Amino acid sequence: MAEGVLFNIAEEIIKTLGSLAAQEVALWWGLKDQLRKLNGTVTRIKAVVQDAEEQAQKQKQNHQIEDWLEKLREAVYDAEDLLDDFSTQVLRKQLMSGKRVSTEVRLFFSRSNQFVYGLRMGHRVKALRERLDDIEIDSKKFNFDVRGEERASLTTVREQTTSSEPEKIVGRESDKEAVKSFLMNSNYEHNVSVISVVGMGGLGKTTLAQHVFHDKQVEAHFGVRLWVSVSGSLDVRKIIEGAVGTGDSDDQLESLKEKLERKIEKKKYLLVLDDVWDGKDDGEKWDSLKELLPRDALGSKIVVTTRSHLIANFTSTIEPHDLKGLSVDDSWELFRREAFRQGQESGHVDERIREEIVERYRAKWLPFIKQELPNRVKDDNIIHTLKLSYDPLPSHMKHCFAYCSLFPKGHSIDVKSLIQLWIAQGFISSSNSGGGSLEIDGLSCFESLQWRSFFHEVEKDDLGNIESCKMHDFMHDLATHVAGFQSIKVERLGNRISELTRHVSFDTELDLSLPSAQRLRTLVLLQGGKWDEGSWESICREFRCLRVLVLSDFVMKEVSPLIQKLKHLKYLDLSNNEMEALSNSVTSLVNLQVLKLNDCNNLKALPRDISKLINLRHLDVGCTLDEDLCENLEYMPCGIGKLTSLQTLSCFVVAKKKSPKSEMIGGLDELRMLNELRGSLEIRVKGYEGGSCVSEFEGAKLIDKDYLQSLTVWWDPELDSDSDIDLYDKMLQSLRPNSNLQELRVEGYGGMRFPSWLSDLSNLVRVHLRNCRRLKHIPPLDGIPSLEELSITNMDKRITHKHCNVQ
Repeated sequence: MAEGVLFNIAEEIIKTLGSLAAQEVALWWGLKDQLRKLNGTVTRIKAVVQDAEEQAQKQKQNHQIEDWLEKLREAVYDAEDLLDDFSTQVLRKQLMSGKRVSTEVRLFFSRSNQFVYGLRMGHRVKALRERLDDIEIDSKKFNFDVRGEERASLTTVREQTTSSEPEKIVGRESDKEAVKSFLMNSNYEHNVSVISVVGMGGLGKTTLAQHVFHDKQVEAHFGVRLWVSVSGSLDVRKIIEGAVGTGDSDDQLESLKEKLERKIEKKKYLLVLDDVWDGKDDGEKWDSLKELLPRDALGSKIVVTTRSHLIANFTSTIEPHDLKGLSVDDSWELFRREAFRQGQESGHVDERIREEIVERYRAKWLPFIKQELPNRVKDDNIIHTLKLSYDPLPSHMKHCFAYCSLFPKGHSIDVKSLIQLWIAQGFISSSNSGGGSLEIDGLSCFESLQWRSFFHEVEKDDLGNIESCKMHDFMHDLATHVAGFQSIKVERLGNRISELTRHVSFDTELDLSLPSAQRLRTLVLLQGGKWDEGSWESICREFRCLRVLVLSDFVMKEVSPLIQKLKHLKYLDLSNNEMEALSNSVTSLVNLQVLKLNDCNNLKALPRDISKLINLRHLDVGCTLDEDLCENLEYMPCGIGKLTSLQTLSCFVVAKKKSPKSEMIGGLDELRMLNELRGSLEIRVKGYEGGSCVSEFEGAKLIDKDYLQSLTVWWDPELDSDSDIDLYDKMLQSLRPNSNLQELRVEGYGGMRFPSWLSDLSNLVRVHLRNCRRLKHIPPLDGIPSLEELSITNMDKRITHKHCNVQ
């Protein structure tokens, strides 16, 4: 995939080898010496990986280095798979302490089987170590530099720009006037004011700046105009040297500052800093640069052009100017100027002919974009320009961006799912997060890429959470280019997939005949389709290394027990299928982090041993239509409360325990320890048992759920009884949420009074009460300053409280 992947994986391997799990493995299976030697080899290789990758990037035709890196990549992936095998066996053995252990598991962990397993694994570790030893020996002929922990950025330098005015500029009149208006403005809040022109590469930021720079009024307004082509991170010394126009290598910054002051001579100046990339500590560098720039002449201005919204925000003293793509009419005008020689321009083109030209142009251009562009990017200035934004990215961001090539062009990407996919593949790891929440760091990674214009059309939900985004077509081309053979989106049957391919998505009919792709880590099926009995067998037999499996929209009626063979699986999406229940074999997937069952409208039960999924972080059993959330789910399994890493639990069903399944039914008090829950939670009350349910409702301890944003409590209308009015009051009173809650929805409540805790939820943004037919009183809401929306519908009684009367 992207450059830098080996360094991060090697780092994680070393960490795993030193973990408690690896030590237990060493003791159980007699592998201590082999694992110690493997650790040493990987550590030595890691030290030269950075230089090897840089040399490969600089020496594009050095096939020997490329071949060496390819061998290393495969060996490192295999090492990661092997250690995942060990970790999985450790987890499964730890889970054996439970009361119910199958005969098969007991037999597997018998002494005889453990001896055989250890012997087999010993051979695998030794073979892998010898393979890495050979790779290490081969590396010596390249004389790679040994690097420390600091990660050097692999940066391609853009050709320097100049202030020369462009011959042609189309469709930028309003942009020019906006920037020019800022430059000519005489209302000075700052001695030196700054505007940033921000947008993705290739939009014409430099051309716009050149056009403004040479405007006659601008020339007359400023005593001195300076143009500095930064084309990289903020190097304070180089910028001052560029502004001065000369500089000796022995000059100190103070000396350069004096030269700049003499050049400007206290005149009002315009400084253009063109093509600023973001890099480490650029905020501090910007502050240092401002200290060196003259501030004597009131009304001096700086224009910064950048692809990074982060750079734009901390440099600008006013709102950055966001440069957009050309309109259809302006694009046509640019085409007309390029298509006709001077003196032969057509003053008018019939609308029908114009549309036909555009359609034919697209018909010719789009196949080129989809099929030929990846093979010709070396000669393509647009991709080269965009890659300048990609090259300085930290290694894990490169992986995250390249992975997006699996989505179709124009696809609306669910950002929460995208971050979960990144985490499942190890792109967002503890080494990136500093020990914090992986999801928070994943969101930070997304926002960093968004600021750099890798994503656009970002949509947010009503509570301000980022919900979805898209990628510009050229950004998608860039992702496809940098992903290379590692990531393939299959758009038609017959597409060839390399045996080195790790990530595949199908945007066409399902085809599992991929004999050369047994090392896949991602299998995403985007279009759904037919599902037959042999499909599960093919997947579980051929793709044992999968970390991500997306099988949505297949009208699937059951999940095969064979799924337990996918022991590396971390992300499983079975949304919009027709299963009534999940095979309990799913609970053998002890590495699973994400289980998506959205829109599985026939689903009645979750696996009984769900508590074995100790790494599960997200359990989605929701519906895209709010009305039918968990419609047929009958109960929650006993033990779900042991999944203390859960951050997403979209629905919890409360059911009667007086039934043949009473031992399997978990009460609402299963929520007691799930204090990492965030986002939305819906509690659906489908059954309760008098006073005993009150203690379970109290046991939910919603007040301890600091991160929960939205809470819905729904009662089945069929439960409503005039004799239960007091019980309703006690149930809702027991569900007092944390004061951080932003949204509360209550439906089907059969009590007469709403609990007083409503007045204490000072962060509420919206409150929805529906079908609460007996409700007469709600507490005062004047203590909730953030409240924006109060909806009370379908009531039999008139509701009263201190400030309003509503039906």
